[in-house]
Amino acid sequence: MRKFLYVLLSIALLIPSLSGCGAAGAKTGTPTETFKVGAIYPMSGTNAFQGQQCMTAVRTAVEFVNANGGVGGRQVELFEADAPDPNAAATEAGRLIDQKGVQVIFGSLASGNAVAIAGVCDKSGVVLVESGGIADALTDQGFKCVFRILDKGGLRGAAGVNYIAGSVAERLGVPVEELKLAIIHEDSSYGESVAAGARNKAAELGIQLVSDQSYNVSLRDMSALALNVKDAKPDVLLTVNYVDDAILLLDTLRQYQAVPKVLMGCGAGTTSPKFAQDIGPDSDGVFCTDMPTNLSLDVYAADPQVQKTVSDFRAAFLEAYPDMTTGSIAAEAAFSGAYTFMNNILPNAKSLDFEGMREAALSTKLPLTTLGFGWDIGEDGQNYAAAANINQWQGGKVVTVFPDNMKNGEAVNVPLPYAGI
Repeated sequence: MRKFLYVLLSIALLIPSLSGCGAAGAKTGTPTETFKVGAIYPMSGTNAFQGQQCMTAVRTAVEFVNANGGVGGRQVELFEADAPDPNAAATEAGRLIDQKGVQVIFGSLASGNAVAIAGVCDKSGVVLVESGGIADALTDQGFKCVFRILDKGGLRGAAGVNYIAGSVAERLGVPVEELKLAIIHEDSSYGESVAAGARNKAAELGIQLVSDQSYNVSLRDMSALALNVKDAKPDVLLTVNYVDDAILLLDTLRQYQAVPKVLMGCGAGTTSPKFAQDIGPDSDGVFCTDMPTNLSLDVYAADPQVQKTVSDFRAAFLEAYPDMTTGSIAAEAAFSGAYTFMNNILPNAKSLDFEGMREAALSTKLPLTTLGFGWDIGEDGQNYAAAANINQWQGGKVVTVFPDNMKNGEAVNVPLPYAGI
């Protein structure tokens, strides 16, 4: 009996302590559960260089958000996955959802990967915040899970051709209706979307399309492509590439003295710092139509907090990649998608389930994000505040030459000094 009474007394003495711990937890309201997110990028394969930079950028976004208190008072836990191709992207999306319990996935760099991930997310009620894939198909299939922060492929191709007609033709001294255009694009949904937009805009403006070629990114000999360009004698060559194939194409064009007067890249390949590093001085004057990149901090003056975040991210990125002199546009976009969604969109969500996050994404309007444009997501998941800039390599740096409110330089080397045709 004495032993029994002793146990009861011990339990009684513990109760106030236990209730005190419970009260402290309730008072602070600090959840012990994390908010789980995933990131899927090509960490191996042909797009690994940019994929690794994107993953670094998402990690940085998570660090920034956690330093600000996390999401809904919960620390963000990041799960990473490597997807060198669409099959791997779909498999990894399923793994992160089913085994890790992620509620949001950030991706994907490549459009094929993005579409594959979106199919899995849509069936599972998981959000995909896409900051790299620009294929029109991503927002044209009725997916409810996708929020794409950047412009879509068809509009980007059209933007490149609009600039060719509005500025390049005059500088070449060629009437628009006499201008000769060639298109070379990689053959995935990414390349097809951008090329279709360029092709349609050229027809609308009366520009002559003298050559239209596609290729698979696995191609290692672009001689036939270059010789076709040389025979067609275009004034302007518009290309849609990833970085390694963009470098190979220009190397081959130079080898056959088939470089036209103007090179207009429309996509990730020609905007990557690796393009200018490998090509060298001949990159000067190559246009790279893409998202805004490395904008002057003055562009963000209307929102000092966004301005500081951009500055902090650039410093963190260059610390991670000390051999680079400027940030990667793919990494800038990956950071912006992850950071904006967690820091600016989710605080407006009534709940952190799929419906709550979707409602917040569609109802929140932002005049400015770290990419230089705003956030205005339509029912199809497309950000209608996003638009492509006309950029150009100058002195190893990307310079924005259009639109006027974002430009930090004027176009140079039109025509290219080493043009061979």
